[in-house]
Amino acid sequence: MNPVPLLIIMGAILALLAVQRWLTRATPPQAGIPVSDEPSSTTANSIPVHSMAESTASPPRPRGRLLTQGLSVTGLDERGMNSLKALIRKADIEALTTFLAFNRPGFVEIDTFLGQPQNQSSTETGATATLPAQLLKKLGGEEQKRLQGFNPRSSRLITRELMARFGGHEFNLHFGHYAARPSSVTLHIPPFDPERKIFEDLVQSGMARKGRHIPLAERLTVLKMSQLRQMAKDLKLDKKFTRKKEATHTLAEVPGAAVLLSMQYVIDDLFMLLPMEEDTALIKQEWTSLEAYAKLLCGIEL
Repeated sequence: MNPVPLLIIMGAILALLAVQRWLTRATPPQAGIPVSDEPSSTTANSIPVHSMAESTASPPRPRGRLLTQGLSVTGLDERGMNSLKALIRKADIEALTTFLAFNRPGFVEIDTFLGQPQNQSSTETGATATLPAQLLKKLGGEEQKRLQGFNPRSSRLITRELMARFGGHEFNLHFGHYAARPSSVTLHIPPFDPERKIFEDLVQSGMARKGRHIPLAERLTVLKMSQLRQMAKDLKLDKKFTRKKEATHTLAEVPGAAVLLSMQYVIDDLFMLLPMEEDTALIKQEWTSLEAYAKLLCGIEL
């Protein structure tokens, strides 16, 4: 038997196997098939988890906006902060008090200081005293007492709604005139009276009535008792009055009383303040506390 053909066939098979192995090594891996299950030590995935957390963690933000060193403010945007700084520099107590009542900002360190027991806050003296303690000592004794009994975080009586009823940013002026006059009593306010515009504003806000919108019995209260007795005589009313309320309500039922009243007063010059649910004394007390707070802030050097 001739072995040559068999050797040729075996050589051809070995050659094909060698070519197949070479092709297998030279072919690149298909896309999407991972070459290795273990990540490379040079990839981003090799960064420890705690290191990534530490690199992305932001420092704690301070409360509010910084007004000056040792005092931050909450509840105001950048525009409000600029207005606050301008009022403090001008030391305009009236305008700053109105600003505090309307915007109700919080002064973190001052409010915290005022919330402390009085004996604890009084121990801050000399170089160790905080800014709120230093500012408080600049005030007079009366203002200090008002602030030490004032809780800035308590609910307020002077709200934006209340201020809108009394002139808005002119609240102190309008409310002062309102509180100084009796309610449910007709007042004669002629056109040249300095208070006329204030009373017109109070009519617009619903805190007063004017002219024919006042019931006749209430309009008659503008007259003195002697004038009411004379009106009764003119109307042929055989009745003697000893109380004003009795006289006004009786005369209001008699025809001609409104005509006789109009002969003495122009009807559109008559105003009557309406009573309010809120306690005017407590509102005044809150306003004086806000005034003391405004004086405290004006002691800041910006």
